[in-house]
Amino acid sequence: MNVRGIVAGEVSTRTVGTEYGDRELAEVPIRPADDASGAGADAVDQPTRVTCWGKWTESAELLEPGMELVVTDAERTEFRGEEGFSTTGDSYVVVEPSFLVNVTDIRSWTECPRLYYLNKLSGIPPNYPVTKGTLVHEVFGDLLRGRAVEESIEARVEERGLELGMLGESAESVREDVRKNAAAIEGWLEQGRLGKTDGGRETADVSAERFAPDESEWRSERLLISATFGIRGRADAIRGGAPVELKTGKNLRKEPRFKDKVQAACYALLLEEEGGEVDTGTLLYTKNSALERDEETGDLTPAKEFSMGSGLLKYVVRLRNEIAAMEFDRGVPTGYEGNASCEYCFEQDTCMVVSGRLDQESKAGQIGAALPEEEREYFERFYRAIEAERREVHREYAKLWEQSPEERADDDRALIDLEFEEMRPLKGGRWEIHARRRSDESSKIREGDLVLASDGRPVRGEAELARIERLESEDGGEVVLTADEPVEATRLDVYPSEFTTDRQLSALHDALLKGSERRKDVLFGREEPVFREVEETFIENNAAQDEAVRKAVGCADLALIHGPPGTGKTYTIARAIRAMVDRGDRVILSAFTNRAVDNALEALRDQGFTDFVRMGTESGVREDMLPFRLERSGDPEERARELREAPVVAATTATCGSRVMKETEFDVALVDEAAQLTEPGTFAAANLADRFVLVGDHEQLPPVVRAETGESETGAAGGEEADLSRSLFERLVSAYPGAGVMLDRQYRMNQRIQAFASREFYDGELRPATPEVAGRTLDDIAGASREALPDELGDPVAFVDVAGDAARHTDGKEAARIADLVECYEAAGVPRAEIGVIAPFRAQVGEIRGRVPDDVTVDTVDRFQGSSEEVIIVSFVATGDLEGPIFEDYRRINVALTRPKRALVLVGDSRALESDPVYGRMLEWART
Repeated sequence: MNVRGIVAGEVSTRTVGTEYGDRELAEVPIRPADDASGAGADAVDQPTRVTCWGKWTESAELLEPGMELVVTDAERTEFRGEEGFSTTGDSYVVVEPSFLVNVTDIRSWTECPRLYYLNKLSGIPPNYPVTKGTLVHEVFGDLLRGRAVEESIEARVEERGLELGMLGESAESVREDVRKNAAAIEGWLEQGRLGKTDGGRETADVSAERFAPDESEWRSERLLISATFGIRGRADAIRGGAPVELKTGKNLRKEPRFKDKVQAACYALLLEEEGGEVDTGTLLYTKNSALERDEETGDLTPAKEFSMGSGLLKYVVRLRNEIAAMEFDRGVPTGYEGNASCEYCFEQDTCMVVSGRLDQESKAGQIGAALPEEEREYFERFYRAIEAERREVHREYAKLWEQSPEERADDDRALIDLEFEEMRPLKGGRWEIHARRRSDESSKIREGDLVLASDGRPVRGEAELARIERLESEDGGEVVLTADEPVEATRLDVYPSEFTTDRQLSALHDALLKGSERRKDVLFGREEPVFREVEETFIENNAAQDEAVRKAVGCADLALIHGPPGTGKTYTIARAIRAMVDRGDRVILSAFTNRAVDNALEALRDQGFTDFVRMGTESGVREDMLPFRLERSGDPEERARELREAPVVAATTATCGSRVMKETEFDVALVDEAAQLTEPGTFAAANLADRFVLVGDHEQLPPVVRAETGESETGAAGGEEADLSRSLFERLVSAYPGAGVMLDRQYRMNQRIQAFASREFYDGELRPATPEVAGRTLDDIAGASREALPDELGDPVAFVDVAGDAARHTDGKEAARIADLVECYEAAGVPRAEIGVIAPFRAQVGEIRGRVPDDVTVDTVDRFQGSSEEVIIVSFVATGDLEGPIFEDYRRINVALTRPKRALVLVGDSRALESDPVYGRMLEWART
């Protein structure tokens, strides 16, 4: 039986004499997660003793109170009247099983725990060996899918034209390099084919054909997740149920390298959990086939098999436990935990520099002077905060198996009960998967998202990562996916990703360890930002916008533009970029979302400037901006030249942290939506340039943070705990008010609508830009008339009191009333496409969507930020008290109240809203 529980006290270890000699044991007190003891529900709260024998004492010694523990194949024991559990010869001990450790991280830890840490800090380096390795792996997968080798090499090298160009590589030399490695793959695959006959044909006839692997024998890249062992990864290939791993280096020994064995053993463990029996693993060293036999000695055979014993499998779990335990404490390895020799490590210099700059203990030693204490403390605080975010991502992984399908759907994290229709092969060996929805339930899943598509069992069944190409929302709507491997998809899950945490950590590392001293002096309050005098007038009819452009153009360090709703922030951004380019500056234009990036480019285009390139995926870039998108595929030299010579490059901050973008340099980084970015997230773009301009509104949505963090107590670089929910923009606005300008004239809302937001959030400084804006009404819309509306909607701001139905995340009474309101506005001549409805929960969004026409926009506050409609209706879903995301931060209601141009209707329970002073003042304003 398996035992799972939370460690409830200190672990004791000792040596005892047995009939087999002296043995080590560790006793672990746990509180079982369920009634594993069989003693009844009342006994579950009492600690139960779990005895770990032999090598498992190493894992037991890592345990601390509060950690989770799993022991597989445990046996019941009784000692001095106390019942407990004990490991057996078949047992595995797993520390913090809900923390899914990546297989490649276990391999890194095998080499050196310090290497694992360095990889987290700096990410995958932008170098040719890494890119070549990726190419060879892609060709390997293509060959297993039946693609011709030359076709694969040609296509894959072309796809990575931009990346290769930034590394200074030519297409021809790369193709030849990959071709040499592919020869090993081809030869080995053909060896597997030789000696077989097909329908009585001779072996020679079969070998003359293009290699087409037996589908029952082979499977390329497979995603494997273990809820028991807390391990995840993508195996390069599965052959006959056993793992095959590809390595682009050479190995002249008969046995695979130990770290490579460990990697293959991880996949073997995951395959065995699915019911397979794995006796062997294979490592394919492709460079061996490119070596000359008269120049090299040793075993040049590319493929090296090894036996998969239980001792090795248990060893990899113990390694995995060391990582999970370190991550529980968010600790930093020193290198002494392993047996690696620093003398031969290719990361020795990097390790010593990082150790020296951060004043960390390291087996390799230290080089260089340590950063100032406040910078080291800053790094430590944000490192811990980012790692706390990583743990939240891992909690989302755990929900894949901890929650039922219905719970996942209710949590908006999955679409279940899809009806699979068909799969179609695509060029290049990929697949297009078609399914249909059986309901119109809402979820966080959107077109363009990367999801986990499965046969209904995302962990123990058939599952693949897939891209959503089409997602129709109604019952019976079509769902189209693309994936590397076929899967009969009947369920889609949000797939948690550490992409954001990885990029933030890398940006933090680069900002502190590679950033200029001058910039850090300003960021840490040691120096004031400096501005050059700029006499030119850029915008004649708006003084605040003009000052903002002058600040952006004249800053030597940084500038801050505070743009409340509707104040022409995007126009100002475009004008500032044009002015910078006119002065010879090269600009990286960035933002948190693709929408904001494309909106800024649209403003540039409207002002007659189109000398820019757009970085991003085809699905992420708006259709009218696709002509400006820089293709990643093509001739390397040409693609690199386009990127390096463009005066303006536009990309999201996530893309700014990519390997390609890290190879670029700019004079200025202009970052929109800066108030929605964490400090490290902002660094991803700011690190690319000599100076930066941040544009945002810290009175609207803050950065999205999963983990709870402490409040920052100082105006400089944080307090006791780094608060990721406070943006760099907000901190700098507070620290350097003279470096910022607030745009104070808004072009969206009429006077009545904007009054509350101006008073409550902007100290009364926000005002309509013109009398026409101040006096705009529904009568200005062709065919619309306020007189056709009922009396309760006659004012531009109205409140409709609905007691509600007391449900948690939906309110049918509010939804029904909102449907009536939409009909009223439509009857009064307002086009349905100009009516928007904002709700705090996705479930309420779904409830309302089912009652209003499809061309009425219904979405959450987060989805509405950055957009506007002529009429906005806000659903509060609050009965009796205030509970929900819209009430957690007053800034969220600011977003909702500032979306309309001519009419705003608030729908909710007045008793609940009056219980809060801010919402009470909102009601008073709406009713006046």
